[in-house]
Amino acid sequence: MSFPRTARNLAASVLAVTGVLTAAIAPAQAATAAVTSCEHVCILDARTGGHPDHDRLVFDLTDNVPPPAVQAQLSADGSYMPGASGETRHLVITGKSYLLLDVSPAEVRSSGPDAYTTPAVQPVSLPSLKGVQMTGDYEGHIGFGLSLGDYTRYQVSTLTAPNRIVVDVYH
Repeated sequence: MSFPRTARNLAASVLAVTGVLTAAIAPAQAATAAVTSCEHVCILDARTGGHPDHDRLVFDLTDNVPPPAVQAQLSADGSYMPGASGETRHLVITGKSYLLLDVSPAEVRSSGPDAYTTPAVQPVSLPSLKGVQMTGDYEGHIGFGLSLGDYTRYQVSTLTAPNRIVVDVYH
């Protein structure tokens, strides 16, 4: 059975248009996949602010998965062990005491749309918060050290819509 010429031309036109649309959609899908480049939540930046009774540190996160867990531990001397190195290091910015954070599961990226944009060591001039330092990135665990001045207590919270970690250090 043979099709009339117009039917063959129409079928060829439909196949040609389908091929063009498929070729146009594939790069768009690849670009969308690149935007969500983190398997776990990505930490995007760290920002600080002063309030009358506390200082606040906020880590902005990607929204592609639920926020990570955060473990906080006080340190008298600012010492920490990055990853599995077994080597003790100290936070660069001097404080009266220190708060170490372990964020997991999480990632930091050095480039791309999900890149961590804050310097690895960030001095802060607030009453209770003196500095923030990234201390490690090992197997889904991201470490941060906070150099503290005088404070009475701290509170760590994870929030959604948008995802973020909030650390309040009270005067």
